[in-house]
Amino acid sequence: MRILYGAVILAVGLGAGCSSRDNDPQTPTAQAPAPAPAPAPAPAAAPAGRAGGAAPAGRQGGAGAGGGAQVTIAAHEAAMKQIAAANQALQAAVKGGDVAAATAQGKILATQFTLVENFWTQRAKPDAVKVANGARMAAQAVSTAADIAAVQASAGGVGQSCKQCHSVYREADPAGGFRIAASAGITQ
Repeated sequence: MRILYGAVILAVGLGAGCSSRDNDPQTPTAQAPAPAPAPAPAPAAAPAGRAGGAAPAGRQGGAGAGGGAQVTIAAHEAAMKQIAAANQALQAAVKGGDVAAATAQGKILATQFTLVENFWTQRAKPDAVKVANGARMAAQAVSTAADIAAVQASAGGVGQSCKQCHSVYREADPAGGFRIAASAGITQ
């Protein structure tokens, strides 16, 4: 009888201990990865302005650091496609005076520019990091704009950043669109 009683106590204790682990605030629960925009998932998805840990020394603003998961060329190219689509939708929203649609596109752009900023940080291209950071900041301003005038002012900063980066780091792709310029020396 004592053995049976001891086994029951042990089973209850283990059951209570194991079931309370899921509710213990000190025990992190498994989280599904954040949904990534189509067509390709963005590695290390995170809220705009935060990704992969602490910012590198000398960086300001809490932008994503290059210390997280390696951003591949394929992920960068997918982000560029998302940026092109979101920027096109942003420009349509600006023309239509639709602040809600514009701020939604600003959030998408800020997230994608965070990934692009990480890509260039990981490849030690400070000028490209600076441009991506400027684009991300402008996109974040769009995402929080209260009126169409504020959207227009910030959307111009996004477009200017795109032009600035494309003049140095992008080239036309014969298959359509753009790709990383060969002169950038990025092979991985």
